[in-house]
Amino acid sequence: MNRLSNIASAGLLGLLAVSLAPHAAASTSFPAALRSKLGLAQVPYPPMGCQLCHQSDAGGLGTATKPFGRSLLKAGAVGGSVPNLLKALDNLEADGTDSDHDGVSDIAELKAGKDPNVFTSSTGMAPPPGEDIPLPETGCELAGLHGSSSIAWALLLGAVLSFGARRRRSE
Repeated sequence: MNRLSNIASAGLLGLLAVSLAPHAAASTSFPAALRSKLGLAQVPYPPMGCQLCHQSDAGGLGTATKPFGRSLLKAGAVGGSVPNLLKALDNLEADGTDSDHDGVSDIAELKAGKDPNVFTSSTGMAPPPGEDIPLPETGCELAGLHGSSSIAWALLLGAVLSFGARRRRSE
């Protein structure tokens, strides 16, 4: 029974460590993947291009709130997954999605070197109101939870060492 208890304790500590780790890998490759997929010389918002979707280049959980970012999320983009981003771009192009509602599709605007978040009108029309519908969190982040990764690894290491020490004592 004692051995089973030790295994359960180690398992719980491991789960705790994993739950404290950042939710997803950094998505710094997204701008490069988007540039490559669409044959763009540059993505709006240099130098990193993160602000095409996020509020700042720091990224972070829940910050892909710009119209184009919201459209990508709805089309299937998931933080840390370049294949899902590429599929979402295909979906946007197939659907002719126009995130800023200016009459030009997002993909066409990007290929023309324009920002699909910025409403431009040749008729002087005002832009439509933005969406306030919350989107599910995707885990796309650059900054992560400061220090949580180190804490998670330390807890996991402690669990493994504790389990090993207890096992040696019982033998």
